Amino acid sequence: MKLITTYVLFTLTLIACSPWCASFTSNIPTRKEVTPSFSRPIQHIESKNVYQSYSSTWNVATNVATTTTALSISRDEETVQLTADMTDESVTKLFAWVSRAFAGDEEYGNIMLALLATYGNLPPGNEIMKLLDDAMAKAPLEETNVGQPFNRYEREDASLGAMGWAQISGRWRTRPHALLDVRNITHVDEWVSSLPRGVRRTLKKANNQNFTVTVKPIRPNEPAPHSSLAHFRCVVDHEVRIYGGSAQGFFDGIQEAIGRYMGTTRMTGTIREYRNEEGRVIAFAHEVRKGRTIRGQWFYSTSAAAKSYVWFHSVYDLVERAIEYDDVDVVDLGPSGSDAFSELKSRYGFKSVEDWPAVADYLGDFWYSDDMKPTK
Repeated sequence: MKLITTYVLFTLTLIACSPWCASFTSNIPTRKEVTPSFSRPIQHIESKNVYQSYSSTWNVATNVATTTTALSISRDEETVQLTADMTDESVTKLFAWVSRAFAGDEEYGNIMLALLATYGNLPPGNEIMKLLDDAMAKAPLEETNVGQPFNRYEREDASLGAMGWAQISGRWRTRPHALLDVRNITHVDEWVSSLPRGVRRTLKKANNQNFTVTVKPIRPNEPAPHSSLAHFRCVVDHEVRIYGGSAQGFFDGIQEAIGRYMGTTRMTGTIREYRNEEGRVIAFAHEVRKGRTIRGQWFYSTSAAAKSYVWFHSVYDLVERAIEYDDVDVVDLGPSGSDAFSELKSRYGFKSVEDWPAVADYLGDFWYSDDMKPTK
């Protein structure tokens, strides 16, 4: 089913709000006037003091939301209908657009234009559609990595915030982390046997799926191994699944996905890439090892992968390796976005700890390379 949002465009002020991004303002009637900044990821966009009228209806029977707002993008009032319909084609178009932005092309620096070009009913020949056509002509192949080749120090610095360095360094307290102390566990079967029966059944199913897992280290001075369209699809599908349910939720999820994709591809660590029987990327787990702790940093999957117990397999695999490593004491699954997810982690033996730096030792080096040697 399609969710539809209708925008009446009239003078637009966009403010990008994110831990990584600064705000910008854009009035964009022609290509020559496009000069916004997209140097950092955008997770949320809001308009301020530009509403002339607002009405919203929700039809549960047809699953169609129609929202009318008065925003401004050109001198002449124009109505553009945005259809919240995620397809392979729409994600390809979105990736083509944001890839140009990530490459430093300022014409593509406005996320609202990306949404209009990808999901709007703009006519062919429109200036925004010409930008999209140019982006599609330069679009990378499905599995071509296009991320920036950040050096080691840039990647480590980008990783610290997401790891909760503010609390480790004593600046302020972050959210509780879900921790599993593996120092007294000698084998993964010992951990599994301590879990509830339903959890054990789930892990058994997860370990009997027909997917393959490939380990891909994130190397300094190279594009991240998950900076491709194939991996972007996982992030978009994952976030839209979380935020969806309405047209507004769909587009919130799209914006969140762009920021999270840029965040994970600029960090250090290792990617564990999941592919289905057809060889298509369906999920990836991003983990970082620092000091005596191994962190499950990010996990993104398609809707199909979510039904194949991929996340549960990634947790099992992470715990199994942590037990085997001599220099790992704690597995950290980080903070949870909801109480339900915290409860889920607790069923797998992970305790929610407020003073988590006292338990998880992150004060040593980051670990790198295939044989997981520490940095020098």
